[in-house]
Amino acid sequence: MSAYIRINGILAHALFDSGSTLDCISPDFAHIANITCFELRNPTSLQLGTVGSHSKVNYGTKLKLSVGGQMVDHYFDVSNIDHYNIMIGTPFFQASRTIMNFNDNTLLVFEKIVPS
Repeated sequence: MSAYIRINGILAHALFDSGSTLDCISPDFAHIANITCFELRNPTSLQLGTVGSHSKVNYGTKLKLSVGGQMVDHYFDVSNIDHYNIMIGTPFFQASRTIMNFNDNTLLVFEKIVPS
């Protein structure tokens, strides 16, 4: 499910992915939005669901984003992602009590409806 959210005042196309165990932002969007990234002391491996599909996460960032009518500070890995500016996974879902409603194609984030 996807939605548009604001990061540093810029509209970002976000993928809400309940199958992802990480939250990440693309380096291109981070650059455009003037987001400060920092090098990780211990880079982590990124393994996708297909054989041979893996990468390393070398950078991270703390973002202030607006979603569900609320400003939130949250950590994101910086990783090459396609088609979306940001991918929101289970760490954010748990912190924000996000619920995906596939019947009416909406997200409930911080108990507020976000159209997708």
